[in-house]
Amino acid sequence: MTKKDEAWAIIRDSIVIDGLGGSVVRPTPKVAQGTYEETLMEYGWTAMNSTIASEPSYTPTWDEALQALYENLLYFEMTPQAKHIETAADIVQAKNEGRFGVILGLQSPSCIGQDRTRLRLLHKLGLRIFQLTYMERNFLGDGCLEPENRGLAHFGIQIVRECNRLGMLIDCSHVGIQTTIDAATHSADPIVISHTAVRGITDNPRCVTNEQMQAVANRGGVVGITAFAPLVRFDRSPTLNDFLDHFDYAIDLIGEDHVGLATDMFDGKTRVNWATPWYYPEVTQGASHGALGVQGFASKADLVNLVAGMLERGYSKTIIQKILGANWMRVLERVWP
Repeated sequence: MTKKDEAWAIIRDSIVIDGLGGSVVRPTPKVAQGTYEETLMEYGWTAMNSTIASEPSYTPTWDEALQALYENLLYFEMTPQAKHIETAADIVQAKNEGRFGVILGLQSPSCIGQDRTRLRLLHKLGLRIFQLTYMERNFLGDGCLEPENRGLAHFGIQIVRECNRLGMLIDCSHVGIQTTIDAATHSADPIVISHTAVRGITDNPRCVTNEQMQAVANRGGVVGITAFAPLVRFDRSPTLNDFLDHFDYAIDLIGEDHVGLATDMFDGKTRVNWATPWYYPEVTQGASHGALGVQGFASKADLVNLVAGMLERGYSKTIIQKILGANWMRVLERVWP
């Protein structure tokens, strides 16, 4: 049996969750035949965290967020292959039914403004992952590009508590160093950094420090390692081995129970609607739209290559299954009622 054969066997026997996998609408991916969900299931994926509002801005207004939620909910009605995920059990059910699980999330709290009551409404409409900041400062705290690194504001502490009360997963991707540590301190539940990479390898402000990773792990959470090229390395086109180096580092630092996988691949994006480099060159580091993945893991179709690479490095089936989805599932079962 080849490593790829062994990798496929592990994938088929696993729940595979993409910690941040793009969107199903806004923008909507196109496929040559069938549906997007059917294509992802063929590649081995079970479910993904889907951002309801992205380019040209990840910071929607309240009206924009409601419109995006409406479109996603309508999409579920029109797409029998997709299952709206609201509980961890829904993910298991999706796999058993041969459907693809879509978890609705936001990468910015901008839509709630200073109105904490809106979080309850978002949860009622099916949102399950809530990121505390995007790159900038907001009413909750500082994002990863704010030089002052002021941490979580008291309003942010209130929102962390409300997420705990409602059963909303707190995401600290794009979040400032001190804000992340403060969130871990004040949260009663595990928190995650859904899509990032290791700053000890790549000095990019979107990558996380050892202190951030340890804070998340100490709270029982998960750090999702992403294949977004500028976070893996930006001095040259990153390889699969470069990507695997980030997993090695994270596992050595915080343990195999606290590391997950995230692609950060928005399959519906084009060169025109990918606005990130205009506003955040510190993060994109000159990367072009056509070179955002790593060699050997440039699309979601390459999942088997990643698992085969893990096997080549001596990862056991148990560790691989934890990274692919078991660690995410443990957190979701704890956070979502």
